[in-house]
Amino acid sequence: MRIMMIQPNYHCGGAEIAGNWPPSWAAYIGGAIKHAGYPNVRFVDAMTNDIPDDVLTEMIRRNQPDVVLTTAITPMIYKAQNTLKIARQVRPQAKLLLGGIHPTFMYGQVFNEAPWIDYIVRGEGEEIVVNLMRAIEAGTDLKERRNIKGLAFLEEDEIVATPAHPPIRNLDETLKPDWGLLEWEKYIYIPLNCRVAVPNFARGCPFTCRFCSQWKFWRAYRARDPKKFVDELELLKKNTRSGSLFLPTRSRPLTARNLCISVRN
Repeated sequence: MRIMMIQPNYHCGGAEIAGNWPPSWAAYIGGAIKHAGYPNVRFVDAMTNDIPDDVLTEMIRRNQPDVVLTTAITPMIYKAQNTLKIARQVRPQAKLLLGGIHPTFMYGQVFNEAPWIDYIVRGEGEEIVVNLMRAIEAGTDLKERRNIKGLAFLEEDEIVATPAHPPIRNLDETLKPDWGLLEWEKYIYIPLNCRVAVPNFARGCPFTCRFCSQWKFWRAYRARDPKKFVDELELLKKNTRSGSLFLPTRSRPLTARNLCISVRN
Protein backbone atom coordinates (compact mmCIF):
# COMPACT_ATOMS: atom_id res chain seq x y z
CA MET A 1 0.00 0.00 0.00
CA ARG A 2 1.49 3.30 -1.14
CA ILE A 3 0.97 6.18 1.26
CA MET A 4 1.70 9.84 0.51
CA MET A 5 1.66 12.62 3.10
CA ILE A 6 1.58 16.21 1.85
CA GLN A 7 2.21 19.49 3.64
CA PRO A 8 -0.05 21.98 1.80
CA ASN A 9 1.61 24.84 -0.06
CA TYR A 10 0.38 27.49 2.35
CA HIS A 11 2.48 30.52 3.21
CA CYS A 12 2.32 32.91 6.16
CA GLY A 13 4.78 35.78 6.24
CA GLY A 14 4.77 36.16 10.01
CA ALA A 15 5.92 32.61 10.73
CA GLU A 16 8.25 32.29 7.76
CA ILE A 17 10.25 35.42 8.62
CA ALA A 18 12.26 33.22 11.01
CA GLY A 19 12.84 30.52 8.41
CA ASN A 20 11.36 27.20 7.29
CA TRP A 21 9.84 25.09 10.08
CA PRO A 22 9.90 21.29 9.91
CA PRO A 23 6.37 19.84 9.78
CA SER A 24 6.76 17.47 12.71
CA TRP A 25 3.33 15.93 12.17
CA ALA A 26 4.75 14.12 9.14
CA ALA A 27 7.51 12.50 11.21
CA TYR A 28 5.13 11.41 13.97
CA ILE A 29 2.28 10.18 11.75
CA GLY A 30 4.66 8.71 9.18
CA GLY A 31 6.63 6.98 11.91
CA ALA A 32 3.47 5.48 13.38
CA ILE A 33 2.41 4.18 9.97
CA LYS A 34 5.82 2.66 9.26
CA HIS A 35 6.05 1.12 12.73
CA ALA A 36 2.67 -0.53 12.11
CA GLY A 37 4.07 -2.34 9.09
CA TYR A 38 3.51 0.02 6.17
CA PRO A 39 6.98 0.99 4.90
CA ASN A 40 5.96 2.59 1.60
CA VAL A 41 5.48 6.12 2.94
CA ARG A 42 6.52 9.30 1.17
CA PHE A 43 6.31 12.86 2.46
CA VAL A 44 6.03 15.87 0.14
CA ASP A 45 6.62 19.27 1.73
CA ALA A 46 4.83 21.46 -0.79
CA MET A 47 5.08 24.44 1.56
CA THR A 48 8.85 24.52 2.10
CA ASN A 49 9.53 23.63 -1.55
CA ASP A 50 6.78 25.98 -2.81
CA ILE A 51 5.43 23.29 -5.12
CA PRO A 52 2.76 24.63 -7.52
CA ASP A 53 -0.41 22.67 -8.17
CA ASP A 54 0.62 21.40 -11.60
CA VAL A 55 3.88 19.98 -10.25
CA LEU A 56 2.09 18.42 -7.27
CA THR A 57 -0.41 16.88 -9.66
CA GLU A 58 2.40 15.20 -11.57
CA MET A 59 4.07 14.01 -8.35
CA ILE A 60 0.85 12.33 -7.26
CA ARG A 61 0.35 10.84 -10.73
CA ARG A 62 3.90 9.48 -10.75
CA ASN A 63 3.71 7.95 -7.25
CA GLN A 64 0.17 6.52 -7.61
CA PRO A 65 -0.61 6.57 -3.86
CA ASP A 66 -3.38 4.43 -2.42
CA VAL A 67 -3.78 6.79 0.54
CA VAL A 68 -3.13 10.55 0.68
CA LEU A 69 -2.92 12.42 3.98
CA THR A 70 -2.62 16.09 4.74
CA THR A 71 -3.17 18.46 7.66
CA ALA A 72 -4.55 21.92 8.35
CA ILE A 73 -4.61 24.71 10.86
CA THR A 74 -7.36 27.24 10.21
CA PRO A 75 -5.49 29.58 7.80
CA MET A 76 -4.30 26.51 5.86
CA ILE A 77 -7.66 24.82 5.44
CA TYR A 78 -8.46 25.89 1.87
CA LYS A 79 -5.01 24.88 0.64
CA ALA A 80 -5.41 21.52 2.38
CA GLN A 81 -8.83 20.94 0.84
CA ASN A 82 -7.49 21.85 -2.59
CA THR A 83 -4.51 19.51 -2.12
CA LEU A 84 -6.89 16.61 -1.57
CA LYS A 85 -9.07 17.75 -4.46
CA ILE A 86 -6.03 17.45 -6.73
CA ALA A 87 -5.40 13.97 -5.32
CA ARG A 88 -9.01 12.99 -6.01
CA GLN A 89 -8.74 14.13 -9.63
CA VAL A 90 -5.49 12.23 -10.18
CA ARG A 91 -6.26 9.15 -8.05
CA PRO A 92 -10.06 8.70 -7.99
CA GLN A 93 -9.88 5.45 -5.99
CA ALA A 94 -7.38 6.64 -3.37
CA LYS A 95 -8.47 7.20 0.22
CA LEU A 96 -8.09 10.86 1.21
CA LEU A 97 -7.45 11.76 4.86
CA LEU A 98 -7.33 15.16 6.55
CA GLY A 99 -6.17 15.80 10.11
CA GLY A 100 -5.13 18.71 12.27
CA ILE A 101 -6.69 21.20 14.63
CA HIS A 102 -9.11 22.91 12.24
CA PRO A 103 -10.83 19.82 10.79
CA THR A 104 -10.94 18.22 14.25
CA PHE A 105 -13.34 20.92 15.44
CA MET A 106 -14.86 22.06 12.13
CA TYR A 107 -15.37 18.76 10.34
CA GLY A 108 -18.97 19.61 9.47
CA GLN A 109 -17.93 22.75 7.65
CA VAL A 110 -15.05 20.95 5.95
CA PHE A 111 -17.31 18.23 4.53
CA ASN A 112 -19.78 20.85 3.30
CA GLU A 113 -16.94 22.58 1.46
CA ALA A 114 -14.91 19.52 0.43
CA PRO A 115 -17.08 16.39 0.12
CA TRP A 116 -14.31 14.64 -1.84
CA ILE A 117 -12.47 13.97 1.45
CA ASP A 118 -12.97 10.40 2.69
CA TYR A 119 -11.98 10.72 6.34
CA ILE A 120 -11.18 13.40 8.88
CA VAL A 121 -8.93 12.26 11.70
CA ARG A 122 -10.08 14.06 14.82
CA GLY A 123 -7.49 14.78 17.49
CA GLU A 124 -4.23 12.99 18.23
CA GLY A 125 -3.65 11.00 15.09
CA GLU A 126 -1.04 8.27 15.51
CA GLU A 127 -3.29 5.46 16.79
CA ILE A 128 -6.35 6.56 14.81
CA VAL A 129 -4.49 6.61 11.51
CA VAL A 130 -2.98 3.16 12.11
CA ASN A 131 -6.41 1.69 12.92
CA LEU A 132 -7.81 3.23 9.75
CA MET A 133 -4.88 2.05 7.63
CA ARG A 134 -5.47 -1.53 8.70
CA ALA A 135 -9.11 -1.31 7.65
CA ILE A 136 -8.21 0.33 4.33
CA GLU A 137 -5.61 -2.34 3.58
CA ALA A 138 -8.15 -5.06 4.31
CA GLY A 139 -10.75 -3.33 2.15
CA THR A 140 -13.16 -3.18 5.09
CA ASP A 141 -13.03 0.51 6.00
CA LEU A 142 -16.54 1.24 4.72
CA LYS A 143 -17.94 -1.53 6.93
CA GLU A 144 -15.75 -0.91 9.96
CA ARG A 145 -15.41 2.88 10.05
CA ARG A 146 -18.25 3.45 12.51
CA ASN A 147 -16.28 1.29 14.96
CA ILE A 148 -13.02 3.22 14.53
CA LYS A 149 -12.83 5.94 17.13
CA GLY A 150 -11.71 9.44 16.24
CA LEU A 151 -13.08 9.66 12.70
CA ALA A 152 -15.56 11.79 10.83
CA PHE A 153 -16.87 10.93 7.36
CA LEU A 154 -19.78 11.32 4.98
CA GLU A 155 -22.25 8.45 4.67
CA GLU A 156 -25.17 8.88 2.31
CA ASP A 157 -24.92 12.69 2.66
CA GLU A 158 -24.92 12.39 6.45
CA ILE A 159 -21.91 13.56 8.45
CA VAL A 160 -20.92 10.86 10.91
CA ALA A 161 -18.52 11.43 13.81
CA THR A 162 -17.44 8.39 15.78
CA PRO A 163 -16.65 8.66 19.53
CA ALA A 164 -13.37 10.33 20.38
CA HIS A 165 -10.30 8.13 20.56
CA PRO A 166 -8.72 8.21 24.04
CA PRO A 167 -5.47 10.18 24.39
CA ILE A 168 -2.29 8.16 23.96
CA ARG A 169 -1.47 6.88 27.43
CA ASN A 170 2.27 6.36 27.11
CA LEU A 171 4.03 8.78 24.79
CA ASP A 172 7.42 7.10 25.26
CA GLU A 173 6.12 3.76 24.01
CA THR A 174 3.79 5.00 21.27
CA LEU A 175 5.59 7.88 19.60
CA LYS A 176 8.00 6.55 16.97
CA PRO A 177 8.82 9.57 14.79
CA ASP A 178 10.61 8.95 11.51
CA TRP A 179 12.69 12.11 11.17
CA GLY A 180 14.24 10.70 8.00
CA LEU A 181 11.10 11.62 6.07
CA LEU A 182 12.03 15.31 6.26
CA GLU A 183 14.53 17.26 4.14
CA TRP A 184 16.60 18.68 6.97
CA GLU A 185 18.89 20.83 4.89
CA LYS A 186 15.86 23.02 4.11
CA TYR A 187 14.69 23.70 7.68
CA ILE A 188 16.82 26.66 8.72
CA TYR A 189 16.17 28.93 11.69
CA ILE A 190 17.39 32.23 10.26
CA PRO A 191 18.21 34.10 13.53
CA LEU A 192 20.76 31.40 14.46
CA ASN A 193 21.54 30.26 10.90
CA CYS A 194 21.18 26.59 11.77
CA ARG A 195 18.85 23.67 11.25
CA VAL A 196 15.83 23.58 13.54
CA ALA A 197 13.84 20.65 14.92
CA VAL A 198 10.49 20.67 16.75
CA PRO A 199 10.11 17.42 18.74
CA ASN A 200 7.27 16.69 21.17
CA PHE A 201 8.25 16.55 24.83
CA ALA A 202 4.68 16.81 26.06
CA ARG A 203 1.19 16.95 24.64
CA GLY A 204 -1.78 18.80 25.96
CA CYS A 205 -1.70 21.65 28.41
CA PRO A 206 -2.33 21.87 32.16
CA PHE A 207 -4.19 25.14 31.58
CA THR A 208 -7.59 25.78 29.98
CA CYS A 209 -7.27 29.20 28.36
CA ARG A 210 -10.44 30.18 26.51
CA PHE A 211 -8.55 31.65 23.55
CA CYS A 212 -6.46 28.51 22.90
CA SER A 213 -7.38 25.19 21.28
CA GLN A 214 -4.42 23.14 22.49
CA TRP A 215 -5.98 21.75 25.64
CA LYS A 216 -9.14 20.88 23.72
CA PHE A 217 -7.28 19.20 20.89
CA TRP A 218 -4.85 17.10 22.97
CA ARG A 219 -7.23 16.90 25.96
CA ALA A 220 -5.13 15.22 28.69
CA TYR A 221 -1.73 16.67 29.60
CA ARG A 222 1.03 14.05 29.25
CA ALA A 223 4.81 14.37 29.26
CA ARG A 224 7.65 12.19 28.07
CA ASP A 225 10.16 10.65 30.45
CA PRO A 226 12.83 13.40 30.60
CA LYS A 227 15.82 11.03 30.38
CA LYS A 228 14.37 9.10 27.44
CA PHE A 229 13.49 12.33 25.70
CA VAL A 230 16.99 13.75 26.11
CA ASP A 231 18.43 10.52 24.70
CA GLU A 232 16.14 10.99 21.70
CA LEU A 233 17.28 14.61 21.34
CA GLU A 234 20.89 13.48 21.15
CA LEU A 235 20.08 11.10 18.30
CA LEU A 236 17.95 13.74 16.59
CA LYS A 237 20.76 16.27 16.75
CA LYS A 238 23.30 13.73 15.50
CA ASN A 239 21.18 12.40 12.64
CA THR A 240 19.77 15.72 11.42
CA ARG A 241 22.57 18.08 12.48
CA SER A 242 19.99 20.35 14.04
CA GLY A 243 21.48 23.29 15.93
CA SER A 244 18.24 24.58 17.44
CA LEU A 245 15.39 22.75 19.17
CA PHE A 246 11.96 24.16 19.88
CA LEU A 247 9.68 22.41 22.37
CA PRO A 248 6.07 23.46 21.65
CA THR A 249 4.61 22.62 25.05
CA ARG A 250 3.44 23.99 28.37
CA SER A 251 5.09 21.96 31.12
CA ARG A 252 4.27 21.63 34.77
CA PRO A 253 7.08 23.08 36.93
CA LEU A 254 8.31 19.71 38.22
CA THR A 255 8.29 18.20 34.73
CA ALA A 256 10.24 21.16 33.35
CA ARG A 257 12.72 20.91 36.23
CA ASN A 258 13.33 17.20 35.60
CA LEU A 259 13.87 17.89 31.89
CA CYS A 260 16.42 20.60 32.66
CA ILE A 261 18.27 18.26 35.04
CA SER A 262 18.37 15.55 32.35
CA VAL A 263 19.72 18.02 29.77
CA ARG A 264 22.38 19.26 32.20
CA ASN A 265 23.49 15.71 33.00
